[in-house]
Formats: sequence, structure tokens, C-alpha cells
Amino acid sequence: MVPLLGPDGSPIGLISRNEVSWDLYDTLVYRLDQDDPAAPEDGGITRPTKPYLMADRGWGHAGYPALSVSHHGAESFCQWLSARTGKHWRLPTVTEWTHLCETSGITKRNVDDYAWHKPTAKRKTQKIGTRKPDANGLNDLQGNVAEWCTTPEGTWVLMGAAFRDDATDQSCSTAKTPVPEWNDTDPQIPKSIWWLSDAPFAGFRVVCDAPMTTEEKKID
Repeated sequence: MVPLLGPDGSPIGLISRNEVSWDLYDTLVYRLDQDDPAAPEDGGITRPTKPYLMADRGWGHAGYPALSVSHHGAESFCQWLSARTGKHWRLPTVTEWTHLCETSGITKRNVDDYAWHKPTAKRKTQKIGTRKPDANGLNDLQGNVAEWCTTPEGTWVLMGAAFRDDATDQSCSTAKTPVPEWNDTDPQIPKSIWWLSDAPFAGFRVVCDAPMTTEEKKID
């Protein structure tokens, strides 16, 4: 985790250094935090359904960012983490993400040092943290997967370039607004609210609004 600062430079919380990995997301989806994964859910947590296809597309799993995750899935992860830790976890706001981008030190000239994007990513996500951390200490803020953020209206958009985008064409205000086509090839009826079959660029990182213990900081 790294400090999340407000516009005046004062700390308002902590943000995960990395995009949420499969290692963490699998814990939620497959109930790996429970002694008996088949036991009834406790605490009112709603977990994503298990993916019906290989969610990582064979690109890499351990140490790679979770992808094709809907905003419902990202919000569910935050609710689960809040229940497990007693702290309040959430998605970044668009304003917070934009400020982090603008102060990241990433430019068109040096973007290849910091981002897995279209010219370098070989049409797939790459292992987390294999590019340089930016000026705020964050990995992959641009590139790898785009990141779910909340808008002032309470909706969700994906911010940032992903592995299939050219980050040099992206501004810090560029947002991807969800469309039905992101789930076109899902054969289920009704279509999944948890997984986006045609949006392998959709991932997320998380914010904690309260101080954390050393153990909890391992969310990175």
C-alpha cells in the first residue's frame, strides 16, 4: 500500500501499490479464506460466481492482474475485504485516479519504462510489477489492465490504458464507459454480472480509508 493524498497534499487513505491479482481475487471467488469452502456463506457477503471459462485466458495467473472483472465483482471484493479486515475498502474515485495519473511522472517519452501497453505487451497482460513503479510508487497505473473507478454520479468507468491500448494516445482523463458489447459472447442467460467475456482489459485496484496494520499492508 502507498499513501493516497488529497489535492492539498494531506493523506486521505492508502491505495494498493498493484492492481488486484488473481492470487487475491481467487480467494474471494473460490472461498479460499474459509476452512470449508462448501459451507454456507457467513456475514452476508455476495461472492462472484466461478467463471465458466478460463478467466485468465491462459496469459498467466499467479502474480498477474485479475481481468474481465465487472464493476460488480470489483465492488464485491471491496465489501469482502472490508468484512475481513474491519477497515473500509473501496474503489478509487475518478478524481483520485486522475490526480495519481497526473502526478505519476509518466510521459509519452518514458511510458515504455512504466507501462505494458500495445507496443510492448504482446497482446496480453504481463506479470504485475515488472515495469518501473511511477513517482507515486504505483505499478501499472497505465497499461496491463484498465482500472474501475467511481464517478461523482455513483456510476463506474475504467480509467487508464490497458495492454491493448497505446498509452501515448491516452490522457489522464480518458475513461472507458461500460457497454453491453463487453459481454457479447457470454452464452449464459441471463448474462453474467460478474465476468465480462469481451473485456479482458477490465481490472481494478483498491483504496483503504483507514490506517492498516503491517500484516494488512500485504494487500500489495
